[in-house]
Amino acid sequence: MRALVLLGASLALVACSGSPAATLPTPPPLQVERTGMITLESIQPEDGIDAVTRFIDEATTSVDIAVYQMDPGYSPLIEALTRAKERGVRVRILLSGTIYPPGSTNDNPRDVEILRAQGFEAALSRPEFSFSHWKVLVIDAGTPGAKALICDFNLEAGYFGIDPQYPNEGDTRGMAVLNTDPADVDMIARTFDADWPPYKPWPANDRPNLVWSPSDSTCDSTSCTSAYPLEPVGNSRDVMLSLIGNAQESLDIYAQALAEPSQLLTPLLDAANRGVKVRIIGNDGGINTDALSKLKEAGAEIVINATDPGGDGKVMYIHTKTIVVDAGQPDAIAYVGSINPFLDESIDTERELGVLLTDPTSIERIMLIFDRDFGSGERA
Repeated sequence: MRALVLLGASLALVACSGSPAATLPTPPPLQVERTGMITLESIQPEDGIDAVTRFIDEATTSVDIAVYQMDPGYSPLIEALTRAKERGVRVRILLSGTIYPPGSTNDNPRDVEILRAQGFEAALSRPEFSFSHWKVLVIDAGTPGAKALICDFNLEAGYFGIDPQYPNEGDTRGMAVLNTDPADVDMIARTFDADWPPYKPWPANDRPNLVWSPSDSTCDSTSCTSAYPLEPVGNSRDVMLSLIGNAQESLDIYAQALAEPSQLLTPLLDAANRGVKVRIIGNDGGINTDALSKLKEAGAEIVINATDPGGDGKVMYIHTKTIVVDAGQPDAIAYVGSINPFLDESIDTERELGVLLTDPTSIERIMLIFDRDFGSGERA
């Protein structure tokens, strides 16, 4: 099954990461810009592939896509990209050069060749990252109308509804954010260009609402096994520590997987122990049993097996990694993106991208969905 294979990959990777699980210093207040240019664009499966194809149809000069996996036979997506190409838009597609488990059949090289035969520019990610796991579409980079769609889902049928290959599985929960901030979009576009062959050192992030991995100080744009400090280092570890460490009222978390050890588990336990209301929606078997016991002992509420919104009673797979801090408060913040916060490799050595969202209407919509999913699940 597609979902279970991906989940198993994440848990096994963390077991090998060797990252510390000890208590980390109290983080400083989170630096974030409160802007109306970052808004929730879609929630999957309710909004479907149309939320992506409409975005592609807006492109006038370029479409740049970075994603872990993409199905070149997924007709709605390929048709939208073909329409773009036929109106003179340059289309570049970047897939991960590695997949889990190491040594298994990797279809991405084959899919790159298929995409090229379809008339698109396509390439595999640079080799320094353990995985290129970010999921973003940028249109019209370098123009006043440039915008980015930052996602947590891959570009395959199963992320937008029932996967025809797995008709007995439920839907998949996912989210995407529209970012029209010119400086943010330029930062993402320049990073894409650095990761597109021929590879270049990636630019230093100077945008507080963008969350980047890798954050490991031994991983840089020359080598992820470098003995010298990373310049620039990703900010995902610091941002996640600040999100969790500075929560005052509540933490509402979608956890595709939660491993032990995890460098963010202790801060999460600390938050629960100091009275923050922690609610987690996870997958059956996706939360380490020792971590689950510790979280429940600290007072966290955890559910699994949320039902999909189709009303057929099937279990929905939680693929989103969204976190909402202090929902309902004036300073509420949400994180949406590809980073799995409780999987150390996702923080340390993978190419990942997320975004901090402060738009009240967007956060309210996330919480309506979260409350629905939480109420449909089973207590872990």
